[in-house]
Amino acid sequence: MNDSKISVRYAKALFQTALEDDLTEEVMKDLTLLVGSLKTPDFKEILESPVVKTSQKKNLITTVFQPSVNELTYNFLMLLLEKKRESYIEGIIRNFSRTYREKKGIRKAEITIASTIMDSTRKEFLSILEKTFAARIELEEIINPSIIGGFVLKVEDEQYDASVLTGLAKMRKQLLQTSIEK
Repeated sequence: MNDSKISVRYAKALFQTALEDDLTEEVMKDLTLLVGSLKTPDFKEILESPVVKTSQKKNLITTVFQPSVNELTYNFLMLLLEKKRESYIEGIIRNFSRTYREKKGIRKAEITIASTIMDSTRKEFLSILEKTFAARIELEEIINPSIIGGFVLKVEDEQYDASVLTGLAKMRKQLLQTSIEK
Protein backbone atom coordinates (compact mmCIF):
# COMPACT_ATOMS: atom_id res chain seq x y z
CA MET A 1 0.00 0.00 0.00
CA ASN A 2 1.53 3.35 -0.99
CA ASP A 3 1.58 6.64 0.91
CA SER A 4 -1.45 8.15 -0.79
CA LYS A 5 -3.69 5.12 -0.19
CA ILE A 6 -2.80 5.03 3.49
CA SER A 7 -3.29 8.78 3.86
CA VAL A 8 -6.61 8.71 2.03
CA ARG A 9 -7.96 5.80 4.08
CA TYR A 10 -7.05 7.32 7.42
CA ALA A 11 -8.35 10.74 6.37
CA LYS A 12 -11.67 9.24 5.21
CA ALA A 13 -12.04 7.32 8.45
CA LEU A 14 -11.34 10.42 10.53
CA PHE A 15 -13.68 12.56 8.44
CA GLN A 16 -16.49 10.00 8.60
CA THR A 17 -16.16 9.69 12.37
CA ALA A 18 -16.03 13.47 12.80
CA LEU A 19 -19.09 13.83 10.55
CA GLU A 20 -21.06 11.24 12.54
CA ASP A 21 -20.18 13.00 15.81
CA ASP A 22 -20.77 16.47 14.30
CA LEU A 23 -17.17 17.46 15.02
CA THR A 24 -15.81 18.29 11.55
CA GLU A 25 -15.26 21.98 12.41
CA GLU A 26 -13.41 21.17 15.63
CA VAL A 27 -11.26 18.45 14.06
CA MET A 28 -10.37 20.78 11.18
CA LYS A 29 -9.24 23.44 13.69
CA ASP A 30 -7.21 20.82 15.55
CA LEU A 31 -5.52 19.65 12.36
CA THR A 32 -4.70 23.25 11.44
CA LEU A 33 -3.01 23.56 14.84
CA LEU A 34 -1.11 20.34 14.15
CA VAL A 35 0.05 21.64 10.75
CA GLY A 36 1.51 24.67 12.52
CA SER A 37 3.41 22.39 14.88
CA LEU A 38 4.71 20.26 12.02
CA LYS A 39 6.32 23.38 10.54
CA THR A 40 8.67 23.31 13.52
CA PRO A 41 11.54 21.13 12.28
CA ASP A 42 12.39 19.67 15.70
CA PHE A 43 8.79 18.63 16.38
CA LYS A 44 8.42 16.98 12.97
CA GLU A 45 11.80 15.27 13.26
CA ILE A 46 10.95 13.77 16.66
CA LEU A 47 7.52 12.65 15.52
CA GLU A 48 8.77 10.94 12.36
CA SER A 49 12.01 9.55 13.78
CA PRO A 50 12.21 5.74 13.92
CA VAL A 51 14.75 6.05 16.74
CA VAL A 52 12.35 7.82 19.14
CA LYS A 53 10.16 5.34 21.03
CA THR A 54 6.40 5.37 20.52
CA SER A 55 5.90 5.99 24.26
CA GLN A 56 8.03 9.14 24.03
CA LYS A 57 6.06 10.33 21.00
CA LYS A 58 2.80 9.70 22.87
CA ASN A 59 4.10 11.73 25.81
CA LEU A 60 4.98 14.58 23.46
CA ILE A 61 1.52 14.54 21.81
CA THR A 62 -0.18 14.32 25.21
CA THR A 63 1.80 17.24 26.60
CA VAL A 64 1.40 19.46 23.55
CA PHE A 65 -2.06 18.63 22.25
CA GLN A 66 -4.30 16.88 24.80
CA PRO A 67 -5.25 20.08 26.65
CA SER A 68 -6.07 21.99 23.47
CA VAL A 69 -7.60 19.53 20.99
CA ASN A 70 -10.82 17.58 20.76
CA GLU A 71 -10.85 14.07 22.22
CA LEU A 72 -11.46 12.55 18.78
CA THR A 73 -8.39 14.27 17.34
CA TYR A 74 -6.27 13.27 20.31
CA ASN A 75 -7.38 9.63 20.11
CA PHE A 76 -6.75 9.62 16.36
CA LEU A 77 -3.19 10.88 16.88
CA MET A 78 -2.62 8.17 19.49
CA LEU A 79 -3.91 5.56 17.04
CA LEU A 80 -1.50 6.79 14.36
CA LEU A 81 1.37 6.46 16.81
CA GLU A 82 0.33 2.97 17.89
CA LYS A 83 0.09 1.82 14.26
CA LYS A 84 3.41 3.55 13.45
CA ARG A 85 1.74 5.77 10.84
CA GLU A 86 3.11 9.10 12.07
CA SER A 87 5.04 9.64 8.84
CA TYR A 88 1.67 9.87 7.05
CA ILE A 89 0.24 12.67 9.21
CA GLU A 90 0.80 15.45 6.65
CA GLY A 91 -0.85 13.42 3.89
CA ILE A 92 -3.76 12.55 6.15
CA ILE A 93 -4.25 16.22 7.07
CA ARG A 94 -4.06 17.24 3.40
CA ASN A 95 -6.69 14.64 2.43
CA PHE A 96 -8.94 15.47 5.39
CA SER A 97 -8.74 19.18 4.50
CA ARG A 98 -9.61 18.48 0.87
CA THR A 99 -12.65 16.42 1.87
CA TYR A 100 -13.68 19.04 4.43
CA ARG A 101 -13.51 21.86 1.87
CA GLU A 102 -15.47 19.81 -0.70
CA LYS A 103 -18.27 19.11 1.79
CA LYS A 104 -18.39 22.76 2.91
CA GLY A 105 -18.24 24.18 -0.63
CA ILE A 106 -14.93 25.93 0.03
CA ARG A 107 -12.29 26.39 -2.64
CA LYS A 108 -8.68 27.12 -1.81
CA ALA A 109 -7.00 29.97 -3.66
CA GLU A 110 -3.45 31.23 -3.61
CA ILE A 111 -2.47 34.68 -4.80
CA THR A 112 1.13 35.65 -5.39
CA ILE A 113 1.71 39.39 -5.31
CA ALA A 114 4.75 41.68 -5.30
CA SER A 115 3.80 43.41 -2.02
CA THR A 116 0.97 43.37 0.52
CA ILE A 117 -2.46 44.56 -0.58
CA MET A 118 -4.91 46.73 1.33
CA ASP A 119 -7.77 45.08 3.21
CA SER A 120 -10.38 46.76 1.02
CA THR A 121 -8.71 45.41 -2.14
CA ARG A 122 -8.46 41.93 -0.59
CA LYS A 123 -12.17 41.96 0.31
CA GLU A 124 -13.17 43.12 -3.17
CA PHE A 125 -10.93 40.47 -4.75
CA LEU A 126 -12.44 37.75 -2.51
CA SER A 127 -15.93 38.89 -3.42
CA ILE A 128 -15.16 38.63 -7.15
CA LEU A 129 -13.63 35.17 -6.69
CA GLU A 130 -16.60 33.93 -4.66
CA LYS A 131 -19.02 35.10 -7.34
CA THR A 132 -16.89 33.66 -10.15
CA PHE A 133 -16.48 30.23 -8.56
CA ALA A 134 -19.83 30.18 -6.71
CA ALA A 135 -18.06 29.02 -3.56
CA ARG A 136 -16.54 30.33 -0.39
CA ILE A 137 -12.84 31.04 -0.98
CA GLU A 138 -9.93 30.51 1.42
CA LEU A 139 -7.30 32.93 0.15
CA GLU A 140 -3.61 32.51 0.95
CA GLU A 141 -1.32 35.41 0.07
CA ILE A 142 2.27 34.88 -0.99
CA ILE A 143 4.59 37.85 -1.32
CA ASN A 144 7.13 37.51 -4.15
CA PRO A 145 8.77 40.80 -5.22
CA SER A 146 10.28 39.13 -8.30
CA ILE A 147 6.92 39.24 -10.13
CA ILE A 148 7.35 43.06 -10.09
CA GLY A 149 3.62 43.80 -10.09
CA GLY A 150 0.24 42.31 -10.90
CA PHE A 151 -0.57 38.88 -9.51
CA VAL A 152 -0.59 35.14 -10.10
CA LEU A 153 -3.82 33.48 -8.97
CA LYS A 154 -4.18 29.74 -8.41
CA VAL A 155 -7.58 28.31 -7.57
CA GLU A 156 -7.08 24.60 -7.02
CA ASP A 157 -5.94 23.33 -10.46
CA GLU A 158 -6.50 26.55 -12.40
CA GLN A 159 -3.94 29.34 -12.73
CA TYR A 160 -4.21 32.89 -14.05
CA ASP A 161 -0.94 34.77 -14.44
CA ALA A 162 -1.36 38.55 -14.66
CA SER A 163 2.09 39.39 -13.37
CA VAL A 164 4.30 42.08 -14.85
CA LEU A 165 7.16 39.57 -15.03
CA THR A 166 5.15 37.25 -17.29
CA GLY A 167 3.92 40.17 -19.38
CA LEU A 168 7.49 41.33 -19.94
CA ALA A 169 8.58 37.80 -20.86
CA LYS A 170 5.76 37.52 -23.43
CA MET A 171 6.65 40.93 -24.86
CA ARG A 172 10.32 39.95 -25.11
CA LYS A 173 9.40 36.72 -26.90
CA GLN A 174 7.23 38.62 -29.39
CA LEU A 175 9.98 41.17 -30.04
CA LEU A 176 12.55 38.43 -30.64
CA GLN A 177 10.22 36.59 -33.02
CA THR A 178 9.47 39.83 -34.91
CA SER A 179 13.19 40.57 -35.28
CA ILE A 180 13.95 37.10 -36.57
CA GLU A 181 11.07 37.05 -39.06
CA LYS A 182 12.07 40.35 -40.75
